[in-house]
Amino acid sequence: MVCREITQTGTRLNKHVCMTRADWSLADETSAPFAGAAGNIDRRQCSDPDPRSAITGCSHIIDEKDNPETFAALQNRGLAYLRLGDDDRAIADYTAALQSPARTINARGYANRGFAYARKGDVNRALADYDQAVMMDPNLSLARQGRAAIHVRRGEDALALGDLDAVIRLAPKDAGAHVGRGAVRARLGQLESAIADYSEAISLDPSDAQSWLGRAFAEQSGGDRAKAKADARRAIQLDGTSAQAHQLLAVILQQSGDSREAKAEADKAMQLDPDNAQAIKARADAALAAGDRDGAIADYGRAIELDPTLVSAFNNRGVAYMGKTDWDHAITDFGAALALDPSQASTWLNRGLTHQSKGEPDAALADFAQAIRLDPANTEALRERAFLEQANRRFGDAAADYGRVIAVNPKDAEALRGRGFAELSLHSYDAAIADLTAAIALNPKDARAYGFRAIAHAARNEDKLALADDDTSHRLDPTLQHR
Repeated sequence: MVCREITQTGTRLNKHVCMTRADWSLADETSAPFAGAAGNIDRRQCSDPDPRSAITGCSHIIDEKDNPETFAALQNRGLAYLRLGDDDRAIADYTAALQSPARTINARGYANRGFAYARKGDVNRALADYDQAVMMDPNLSLARQGRAAIHVRRGEDALALGDLDAVIRLAPKDAGAHVGRGAVRARLGQLESAIADYSEAISLDPSDAQSWLGRAFAEQSGGDRAKAKADARRAIQLDGTSAQAHQLLAVILQQSGDSREAKAEADKAMQLDPDNAQAIKARADAALAAGDRDGAIADYGRAIELDPTLVSAFNNRGVAYMGKTDWDHAITDFGAALALDPSQASTWLNRGLTHQSKGEPDAALADFAQAIRLDPANTEALRERAFLEQANRRFGDAAADYGRVIAVNPKDAEALRGRGFAELSLHSYDAAIADLTAAIALNPKDARAYGFRAIAHAARNEDKLALADDDTSHRLDPTLQHR
């Protein structure tokens, strides 16, 4: 019996990389021009890069009645508020500029207000402003970047990809846009293209740790652990404060069988970010791999407290409970994981194995069936279901399930022996002998295969062959009795 752990965390983390390297919607830093003479102190101050100074100068202009430069002052003060992180006042100024009699607010004004809405979490208003900005100026990169970030937040990766494609066409050397597109492509499962984007970002800016980290995630998701490990280490060299980089390296090391170093990296991630549920789970995975089930259970529990939606923590804690033969707690955790994500075939398999170990064959069969519906080539679920079907004397169903296993792997000696036994029970002696002979060719020390074939030969009155197989079976395992 083999329990399935879920250790893949790339999807969740790639989303974070996407949103941290480029929450791509950056405000435009260009102040609005004034029509009057440049010598006026308020005008100069209103265009000052220092936001507090700009607010003072712009406010003097805005407070004057019927000042024709109020529109420019509102835009500049809105930008100053954005720089200070005062999104409500920024939105108010950009809205006032839009409603002013001049009403000449341009695409950049909409993009900047969209940025403020996005930072406040008002994604619908942000998207409306970015849409307006792109409509007014399709080549405004900051508006397309901002809209791409909103699409990512809404789970609209294909739309985000379209905007990022446009940004890169406009600015092929924009490393941040390549990082953003790489993250979106990784989320869409386009791993080779994602790696290409991250590689381009690295060539443009080799010192950017997030580019190396993003590529490491994509490589790990694609199964190239050696490259992923190297890139994660490079990300850590460039930014030793990245909890995500240490966490990813912990996952890669644990998957590579180095549970000790994996735990050390997870510890570093937790020191940098004590409330990082994924880092705590990574340490739990390392503890489970090292056989420390109690330590793993404690860490999974902490991770779940911090993130009750962490499906893999529930699943893997269930695996730890299975190792302790604590069937009830294991079943509870697998059930919690399935309530959050019923699409995980491995979790249905785990719960089925637990029911089977607890002596609940009907519940086990139901879970194996669901695992097979989700993953028709899941040979372990097929094999376990066939075993229970044989126990229930449903030999035809068992033979069919073993056949599906053999279709996936024609050299599966255990499945060939299992189907041979089912065929023997159905009195299909020729088919049984053929399968059992194939099983013996793959595993000449399989005493049970010889024993079953002896019975088939005897049923066909092939006494010499039957006796020879029975003797071989008894010699290989004297505890077996077929005579």
